Amino acid sequence: MFEQEHTDAIVTFYSTYPRYAEIERFRALRASVGTVRNIFYGDSITAAWPLHEFFPNHSLLNRGIGGDNVYGLRLRLADDVLPYAPTRVFMLIGINGIEEPEERLVAHILAVTDLLRQRQIEVGLSSILPLRAPDNWDRFQYQDRIVRVNAALRDAAARTDGCFFLDYHAAVRDESGQLSVECAAADGTHVTFEAYRRMAEVVRPHLVP
Repeated sequence: MFEQEHTDAIVTFYSTYPRYAEIERFRALRASVGTVRNIFYGDSITAAWPLHEFFPNHSLLNRGIGGDNVYGLRLRLADDVLPYAPTRVFMLIGINGIEEPEERLVAHILAVTDLLRQRQIEVGLSSILPLRAPDNWDRFQYQDRIVRVNAALRDAAARTDGCFFLDYHAAVRDESGQLSVECAAADGTHVTFEAYRRMAEVVRPHLVP
């Protein structure tokens, strides 16, 4: 299901990306870390979230890598999620790759979800965040697709045991459906502290103590 060319491309990408080298160093600490209850898994939106500042009393790890996509999350499961035997994984992915057909993107996100659920790990399916025009990567054209993908993920979570939906999109958008001014970084994709504050309120009730 996960095409080899996508896997090859993400492996090549990792070899040049500093955050990946950092996470490889973190993996060396695995034995001393032990079990972690909550893992946040995704791309740069997750990587930049100062989770321990927002949730200092929780057992959690941040396993976001900027530029990552659903193929990368599939590839990294064995190193960055499964060894920690988390109770819940909060997966925020999809803006990198939003140009793909939405049915394929949703199917791949749900395939990673199923792999986690097979290990009795509960999955928080997170909505892809809106963009603000003009965005640096010319993806504002996919705003409607983001909404449709999010609706599909919400529906999937509602009918899947061990799954729940986190609507970050609603928390950070303005009345026009864009990423709100106070939540948008200058590039129209990344987010500010205010966005993370709002997102924290969405996820807080779902964290495992």
